[in-house]
Amino acid sequence: MAIPGAQPQQPYSQQPTSTAMPAYQFNPYAQPHTPPTGPPGPPPGTPPHRSTPRWLWALGGVVIASATWAATLMATGALDKGDEATPDYRGHLFHHDMCQAAELKSFIAQYELSESAADDPDGYSSQQKGLDVSSCSRTMTERGETSRTPPTTYVTTHVEWHKKADPAGEFASEQRTWLDQKSESYQYKVTPVKGFGDEAYLVKEERANSLGSLKLQVRAGWMTYEMSWSWFGGGPDDDFEPPPAQTVLGWMKTDTRATLAALKKPDSKEAPGRDPGA
Repeated sequence: MAIPGAQPQQPYSQQPTSTAMPAYQFNPYAQPHTPPTGPPGPPPGTPPHRSTPRWLWALGGVVIASATWAATLMATGALDKGDEATPDYRGHLFHHDMCQAAELKSFIAQYELSESAADDPDGYSSQQKGLDVSSCSRTMTERGETSRTPPTTYVTTHVEWHKKADPAGEFASEQRTWLDQKSESYQYKVTPVKGFGDEAYLVKEERANSLGSLKLQVRAGWMTYEMSWSWFGGGPDDDFEPPPAQTVLGWMKTDTRATLAALKKPDSKEAPGRDPGA
């Protein structure tokens, strides 16, 4: 109800400008407020913290990588070998006279050994800085054969003791290279053979009408062994046949086992053809 004589109220009337308070009062003596640009500092009394130099972090990475690499070498055994690994011949010793060391009893039971000429010895040996070699080639004729040109068998035993490099990485590939040596009249077949050394292969030469040759290749550690057999069937008017391949392979296996066992024995000081200065 309105009161007579009263002034009407103005609920939204503004106060005079001269009496209004500003929203912010500038204080000329106040310090300017600047927002911090970085993380807050440590509490008073805290020792200053030194950041780790980048070169130290890099050095730590090198140490960790080196430790990892050393652990890998120790696990694989390479760390023990050093710059040059120690050759392991699986106990097979160097022999100067392979003609004495090689066991050929299986062949001698079927053939007669031919005497070698003084100026054309059957074998040789050599000791070099990176490789020792001993070899013997024997010529045999069939027992009881009366032909003027009897069939002739050749058996070679060749052994190498590798001193500077392990032949394991190349041995199998070396045997398989025979597969690429072929013509219209002959070709080679390479077959793994079990029971000899770390690995062994038979390299068989197959000719159009007959058996050509056989090679039994054996690797025992850093030693490589080869027994090879070949056959010549007499004169042009002769009609001889070589023995079956399986028969010859049986002779080679038997004599190879005996020869590898003989190589584990010390070299005879009385061996013919021994180096005079040894």
